[in-house]
Amino acid sequence: MICSTCVNPQPLKDFINRKELFGTCSYCNKVGQVVERHVLFDHILQLVDKNVATEEDLTHFELGLIHDCGSGEIAVQEIDIVLADWLELGDDPYFDDLNAYVPERYLRNHAGDERHYYSDDGALEQNIYDEKWSQFVDGVRHSHRFFNPKAEGFLDSVFSLLFADSGKLKHEVVRTISRGQMLYRARTVQSYAMAKKIADSPHAELGPTPKDKAGSQRMTPSGIAALYCSLERKTCLSEIRSITGDEVVSVALTPTTQLKLLDLTKLGLVESPKLTYFDDGYRDSLHLKTFLKSLVKKMSKPKGRNDELSYLSTQVVFEHLQHKFGTQVDGLVFPSVQTGEVGTNVVLFPEASVISVKQCDPFDAMGVVFMENPFGEPDEKLAVVKDSLRFHRIKAIKTTAVTYRELLDLYISDEVRNRLGFDIDQEVDDS
Repeated sequence: MICSTCVNPQPLKDFINRKELFGTCSYCNKVGQVVERHVLFDHILQLVDKNVATEEDLTHFELGLIHDCGSGEIAVQEIDIVLADWLELGDDPYFDDLNAYVPERYLRNHAGDERHYYSDDGALEQNIYDEKWSQFVDGVRHSHRFFNPKAEGFLDSVFSLLFADSGKLKHEVVRTISRGQMLYRARTVQSYAMAKKIADSPHAELGPTPKDKAGSQRMTPSGIAALYCSLERKTCLSEIRSITGDEVVSVALTPTTQLKLLDLTKLGLVESPKLTYFDDGYRDSLHLKTFLKSLVKKMSKPKGRNDELSYLSTQVVFEHLQHKFGTQVDGLVFPSVQTGEVGTNVVLFPEASVISVKQCDPFDAMGVVFMENPFGEPDEKLAVVKDSLRFHRIKAIKTTAVTYRELLDLYISDEVRNRLGFDIDQEVDDS
């Protein structure tokens, strides 16, 4: 028997106390809350299975760096050191018995060689959530597009880190846009009459596309009318994919009071729970933290030619976020693919995509006049800023490319670029 007093890590003390078994400890000979030794030892080894990486969790490249090239970037140890130092059990009175109890599979791998364990901060090449994301994308494309409980469960786990203890979204991922801050909408026109129609009624003509005409877009499928805007007018012109010679009308919008938005560009700021090797989900949370940093890039990936299914995954994510967070935020912020992620886009949930008939005076938009909501109906989230209409003729489209000297450089995967230490977006001298 082992009592909770003879165990140092608090999670292990809690594990023993939850058993509510009283007896005499074999190590201190005191009567208290105890568990049988094998119960505690099995629990510790199960935590090692869940929270410590083995060779199966590393790629051949990573294993080669460690064992063939002597890289120290990823720490490697045997099970006795993992238990003694990584889990800090070496000073506990039962450690020698624990070490002697360890089954053979923790000492030898399937090939009969010495088994090694590796440090994992979530940045290993085989990220748990990257694989889950690939399965999610494949599932919504080719399996269960609707009523997909597996996809819902995956997205629940991905976005679980966004919740504070209060159940609300964490403040670091919420962006507030108040009255006086501008959003921009634009539309290509083919004639003076069309431009005049927009100028006469910008709130109607530059509002959400009617449901019966709404096509498939990055965040919304056909038939769903949501309002897409940009935080910069130039970004707005790029996002409508205008070409040289096109005539475009753009307008500034401002919130009638304020908008709260889930900012996907800030996902990397979300902190994972303060877990240790003794907590279920420790390694999983490290991988999720790393995955969240890359998620916005996955969702911003340009649509491939003739790939009608490209947007399915992001549309499912949008609907999931609307369902989960629609009472707390009005939409999402995400980077603009058309500007190389320099510009910023906003998409409002359908129920927040209502523009007031009344226009906002520029002075009121700047906050000189303060009224709670001078625009009427509470569901009117935006107002056109008076005198903000602009009429554009597209003079030229700038093409930005990453240039390489060698053909193979063009087709090297992102994984290989990372291994070689190449900056994926770095443009080389093409002279």
